[in-house]
Amino acid sequence: MTMLFTDEMLHTIRGLIGAIGVIVICWGALRGLYQLFMFFAYSRFDTNYIRLQFGDAVILGLEFMVGADIVGSLVAPDYYNLGLLAIIVVIRTVLSFFLSRELQELTPGQRKSLK
Repeated sequence: MTMLFTDEMLHTIRGLIGAIGVIVICWGALRGLYQLFMFFAYSRFDTNYIRLQFGDAVILGLEFMVGADIVGSLVAPDYYNLGLLAIIVVIRTVLSFFLSRELQELTPGQRKSLK
């Protein structure tokens, strides 16, 4: 009885954490679309700014999804879930690496406008 309750609770927690990750990515996409519209309409935002802001949202969303997969692997630790988790961690690490590399390539004036 308690084992079933714990498994159901962990599935619910996994779903909530995963949903937060999806919401963060969708919010970042909507914000990026708005900024892109403002760029074309009024040249208000820089394309580097838009790309880096969206990249930050994707990385944050992937962090939540990795957390959800970690919780999910506690419920059903099989090779499929662990492989999925490893793939997501690799994707997040590569995205993080390239995003920080692009931040290093920005001029000081561009970095200041990101803050």
